Amino acid sequence: MKFSETVKLSQPELVISKRHDAWLADDDRRYSNLAISFAMSEFTKKARVRKGTVSASSLGECRRYQQFVYVGMPKLPFNAKNAMKMANGEMMHLRWQMDGLSEGWLADAEVPVYSEQLGLRGTMDGITFDHRILELKSINANGFRRVHTFGPLVPHLFQMATYMLCTGKSRGVFIYECKDDQEYHEIPVEVSDVPLVEAKLRAQDMWGHINRRELFEPLGKCIDREGWQYHSCPFRDRCLEIKTWEEAL
Repeated sequence: MKFSETVKLSQPELVISKRHDAWLADDDRRYSNLAISFAMSEFTKKARVRKGTVSASSLGECRRYQQFVYVGMPKLPFNAKNAMKMANGEMMHLRWQMDGLSEGWLADAEVPVYSEQLGLRGTMDGITFDHRILELKSINANGFRRVHTFGPLVPHLFQMATYMLCTGKSRGVFIYECKDDQEYHEIPVEVSDVPLVEAKLRAQDMWGHINRRELFEPLGKCIDREGWQYHSCPFRDRCLEIKTWEEAL
């Protein structure tokens, strides 16, 4: 299977959707003590220190960005619009996690993972009642139509692959929610659906560059200062001017 493009996956029974819809239809639904306790911990926890680590969640995205995170380069502050986008995504995650913990289809939420061999750290959105890795994604209408037709986006498949590498699990499930109208789409995946070998090789390549103190090249559109990745990057004010590892420190 080639992962340079989005892929369309087979669609088994959507167990979470069935249970989630029934939960929402219950006029007397209430959050469980477990869900409330989880929410309180999320509201009060400190942000994860990412310096000196390679994030499992971003392995499929810009590798130069990951190197800057690794060295602890200060980020540009979010503007109000981007900050609100981030907050919207965080609250979408929390809403689904509280629903799942209350109904019971979610067994655990915000589960840390680590691979000493690959040097990866991350946090899975959850583990379902049937031991699958849960990943929650908030996406705009155009992106939602794309994943509904072709399946999960490639960076998200890489993210799922890294979690499978870290945990040894062979099954996962994505929940994509359209931020425009709250329609959602459940996509179960098996280990054969994700770029497991490519993710492992990419992690090894990342550590090879870090150990040799070599920077990856910037993305093509970023060189022209174009594209959403450039305009949303917190390192866009310095990235293109930095040529060596030492300049990034």
